[in-house]
Amino acid sequence: MDFADTRYNRQELMPQIGPEGQKKLAEAHVVSIGAGGVKSSLLYYLVAAGVGRIRIIDFDRVELSNLNRQILYTRADIGRNKALAAADRLRRLNDEIDIEAVDSRVDEGNIAELTGGFDVIVEGGDSLAARLLVNDHCLRSRTPMVHASAQYNYGYVLTLLPGRTACFQCAFPDLPRGHGGSVPVLGVATGIAGCLGAAEVIKIITGAGRPIVNGYLTFSAFQGAFQFVPAARRPGCAACGEAAQPD
Repeated sequence: MDFADTRYNRQELMPQIGPEGQKKLAEAHVVSIGAGGVKSSLLYYLVAAGVGRIRIIDFDRVELSNLNRQILYTRADIGRNKALAAADRLRRLNDEIDIEAVDSRVDEGNIAELTGGFDVIVEGGDSLAARLLVNDHCLRSRTPMVHASAQYNYGYVLTLLPGRTACFQCAFPDLPRGHGGSVPVLGVATGIAGCLGAAEVIKIITGAGRPIVNGYLTFSAFQGAFQFVPAARRPGCAACGEAAQPD
């Protein structure tokens, strides 16, 4: 393909994507639970890549302390709902796709309604309980899930393909129930984690490459190191084990 000054030309030049892969992106529906630090870069690159429909769910408001890492926002957004502010910013990047904002907290009573009909769920819980809620819902609904997270100057990403791979609880069976306050983090780490998460979503949609499954990819920006940590599916897992989620 020759160069043309079109939005997706550089992606379509890639043999792994091409026009067919771009068509898959345009037809894909992705929902993001949360629009914070990791989701800022993740959502930005999904919108730039041309994912056709994106729903952003977040009940929180923008604060000054968010701006070191939540790059979708500026001082002018302080006090605004994050989902609405993020959608406004992302529409300015790409007005060819459908971007929805939902000002709501995801819970057991509304998760099926808010995430139903989407091809991929980007998990963004602000607590272990919230993350396990999304993990369990993805297992029940057989919806692929991408989880990316960061703190200090490191982070990790993993993908769940229900019924086929290890789930979040398989990978992290002994996480503490709470972190006891604000998590220290350098904005760069959230950006790296978000970019890795966006790459996972694109791989799931297009079928190009190999998703990060049955383990998680971790990185340390201080050390300049990446490492894959295996985490096989556990038959006794309370979430996806044989007794909980038979195939």
